[in-house]
Amino acid sequence: MDFKKITEKIRMYLQQKRNTKIYDSDIAQALGISKEHYSRSKKNNNVPLKSIIEFCAKENIVINYILFDQSPDSLMQTTNKLITIKYFKHVNTSAGGGALNDQEDFEYLTLDETLTATLANKSNLKHIEALNAIGDSMEPLINDHAILFIDRNNTTVHKDKKEIYVLHTPGGLLVKRLDITVSGKLKLISENPAYEAEMIDFEAVRIIGKVVGLVQNFKK
Repeated sequence: MDFKKITEKIRMYLQQKRNTKIYDSDIAQALGISKEHYSRSKKNNNVPLKSIIEFCAKENIVINYILFDQSPDSLMQTTNKLITIKYFKHVNTSAGGGALNDQEDFEYLTLDETLTATLANKSNLKHIEALNAIGDSMEPLINDHAILFIDRNNTTVHKDKKEIYVLHTPGGLLVKRLDITVSGKLKLISENPAYEAEMIDFEAVRIIGKVVGLVQNFKK
């Protein structure tokens, strides 16, 4: 992804909306990042995807029009191929410590169906939701503050498949690989070798959904 091309689309969108000249500092403010963070990202060609996703959700912009080559006029167009999913911006799954932030306000992410095709089959798209991952126990697969896409309709853990789920535990909301032990307990597996696997009774947890996609966070 090209930082300059993407930010120029945001600049044109803001200029059309505000009818005034837009500077880099204006784009940084719109994305909710500091001018220093913006400058570093520009210099290193690091696209702040999480900030752009949140900007698109707030402005009701289809994100693939920003990330890919589309004309500025198409930014506000609607199409029957658009998919909207709930993004629980303030709900954090802990990839490490087990903290729970259970504020349930959400925004809508609007995506083209071609971008959601890898998340679920068409009949299951209505069950896809997004939330954040906090912590480092699932790194390098899932970075701290990555956005997770989960299928709320997929809550069955299969023995030996070791797929990744979001689950509610006595310690909070977690994202882990799950497996079923010989004794019938649920095994919570981290990607980071610094964290040992945990055992827990099935009755003590509630499976929220299977992780079917993610957007990594570009660290500041």
